[in-house]
Amino acid sequence: MLHYAKQLGAQDVERILDAGVDTSADAERLSKFVWTMADQMAVDSRANTPVMGRVDNSDMLPDVDYEVALYLSKRGYGDIWDRVCDES
Repeated sequence: MLHYAKQLGAQDVERILDAGVDTSADAERLSKFVWTMADQMAVDSRANTPVMGRVDNSDMLPDVDYEVALYLSKRGYGDIWDRVCDES
């Protein structure tokens, strides 16, 4: 996630990844970023752009989904993750 936050110039997401989710706004931003990241992963794959040593990292998405859902749920923001996923 940090790689894509840097690549996409998402300094707010970099801050959230470093400091953690403290507000519903942080949870919303991180949740939406995951979907932006997934879209960029697809772009990189289609362009044969290696990221972290591989061209296709889509197999990481289920792990990201699980970890972000678990993390936000533990922080009390699981409903935000669920809503953003339903909207995406």
